[in-house]
Amino acid sequence: MIFSASSRRPPLWLAAAAVASGWLALYSIFFWIAKFVLQSPVHEDVRMNYVAAEAGLRYGWSTIYDQPTLRALSAGFPGSAQIINDQVTFASTPLLAWMFAPLTLFSEPVAYVIWTLVSVAALVVAWHIAAPYKGLGKLTLLFLAIGLAPFFANFYFGQPNTILMALVAAAWWFCTRDRPLAAGATLALATFIKPQAVIFLPAALLIAGRYRDVASWAGGCAILGVITLASLGPSGLSGWWHALRGLQGLNVNTEFTLIHLLGNGPLTYSLWGLQGAAALLVVWWRRRELEIVFAAAILGTAATASYFHLADYSNLVLAAWLVLRTSPPLWHGLWLLAGVLTMQLMDYGTDDLQPVTWHTPQLIWDAVWLGILVVASYPRIGLAMDQAQTLLKPRTTAPSSLTDEKPA
Repeated sequence: MIFSASSRRPPLWLAAAAVASGWLALYSIFFWIAKFVLQSPVHEDVRMNYVAAEAGLRYGWSTIYDQPTLRALSAGFPGSAQIINDQVTFASTPLLAWMFAPLTLFSEPVAYVIWTLVSVAALVVAWHIAAPYKGLGKLTLLFLAIGLAPFFANFYFGQPNTILMALVAAAWWFCTRDRPLAAGATLALATFIKPQAVIFLPAALLIAGRYRDVASWAGGCAILGVITLASLGPSGLSGWWHALRGLQGLNVNTEFTLIHLLGNGPLTYSLWGLQGAAALLVVWWRRRELEIVFAAAILGTAATASYFHLADYSNLVLAAWLVLRTSPPLWHGLWLLAGVLTMQLMDYGTDDLQPVTWHTPQLIWDAVWLGILVVASYPRIGLAMDQAQTLLKPRTTAPSSLTDEKPA
């Protein structure tokens, strides 16, 4: 629906979407506040990051994976937060501990609030950079993101996904403006925050012929790798490896992946291979469209993940924003809208004895969206769709709040 520039009222459907998204965002915000005030002022995951940063500052960064050190630093925490063992310990990249280091100047609840505010600011940055449309249409996308379950999980658990999301959005923005050093640097930082969430992006950029961006990314990773090796040393690297091994095979790390649904067997590996190949095929066919290159890589990463959590699915919102910038057909947009429901369903509990859970619709949605991108990207079908869309467009259109200029 298009309305004239002289009209001050948005279309009814847009107003309704804005109101619904706004209420969803307010619910998510008040729910976080209620949990913070009434239940626990800090989540266990935040405490892990906090004590790892404390260990690094007090005893050297080689100790951030040392369980006796982390156990001693968490001794004053109430309840289960004191528990440090092979399955409950800091195992993230050193960069996350370095990012938490300045927050140790504050008490832990204050550090938690500051980290959450930084995470929200990072989401706003990613939205400002990558979200399409203008005015109320663009604002609705921000409200909707805040209200989605993966973003609440990100804020509640103190995960760095919105920071990673902002870095990936910045990398896309720099690529569109032919600034390979900045694009590679931001993507390298994202890789060293959560490599499992961006693993397809370098390969996608390579297939798309963005060789300078990939070279810059590799250089940035090399620099961060040297810094990591120097700071951890042999004992720190050994501790990190031990921590990672302790987390392998835990249901909590695989329940949002195909492993939980189909098991760790040939069928799962076959579907991973098929979906990964489909994502890279889309990248090859649409290699001149950086929005699709990044979106397909993000979706391919989620569809083939073997270690993924609810908060990690927030990256798919960035992929959806980038696809919406290309003005996909209505049916494609409606499928993206259906993803709101599948994301919300993931917040329901799961029974480890039952492989089919409320996470299953999201896995199916991912696969179908990948199939949609494949069909829409196949050269002949894509050309036919473009021609049909051109014929259906009116000869003259009035300006709309749901339009956005193309990147330079």
